[in-house]
Amino acid sequence: MNNTLMVYLNKRLHQDDHKYLDVNRQPGPVICISREVGCGAVNLAGLLAAELDKRNLCKKWKVLSKEILEESARELDMDPNRLKNYLKEGDRSIFDDVLSAFSEKRFKSDRKISKTLIDLISSFANDGYCIIVGRAGHIIAKDIEKSLLVKLTAPLDWRIKQIMQKNNLNIREAIEFIEKTEKERENFRKHVAGDRAITEEFDLIINLSRMKIENAISLICHASQLKGMLETSKSKIEVF
Repeated sequence: MNNTLMVYLNKRLHQDDHKYLDVNRQPGPVICISREVGCGAVNLAGLLAAELDKRNLCKKWKVLSKEILEESARELDMDPNRLKNYLKEGDRSIFDDVLSAFSEKRFKSDRKISKTLIDLISSFANDGYCIIVGRAGHIIAKDIEKSLLVKLTAPLDWRIKQIMQKNNLNIREAIEFIEKTEKERENFRKHVAGDRAITEEFDLIINLSRMKIENAISLICHASQLKGMLETSKSKIEVF
């Protein structure tokens, strides 16, 4: 992971709550992009960050997805792949097997894992100038006034074609990939939500089969401006 991002993640995660919260500024702005499998959200997020920079924003925008999971694993002293598999599995009964690999002093229940994930994502969302792809960001950041919650969607047949082309799969393999990944993402959202009911609300739902990526980006930028999320001083883009 980029060293600059590592330093930033460390700083955000370990700040005391009273030091982190600044009563003189609002949390955000943050853009959370949820997506159906095959919609290419990470690529779109990178292009979106570049476009936001062109519109003279005052700070760098970061694009985050897998980095959140990697840093959470580092904080929990867990192997990233083991944490990823645990979160994807969705079966809480396997937690004892996961727990056995770690120090009993640090790990008491899977609430520790959920809290670490939520705290890290919340810290990014509150700090602002961040595009969070997936990772239940739209659930965690929904109460931030300067947030834009976006969902990318498309008909199944369109998404199958995208997956086939991107991963060199046949139609059966592409369908299996979509079904497996969607189940894993649902399990992740349930894990973050815990016992709370999952409520998914979005400011924008964009059908990528009917809109070019550049037009989708323009729409997201315009919606961000309407919500008062954009500043006017020049910055440079930094995408992680």
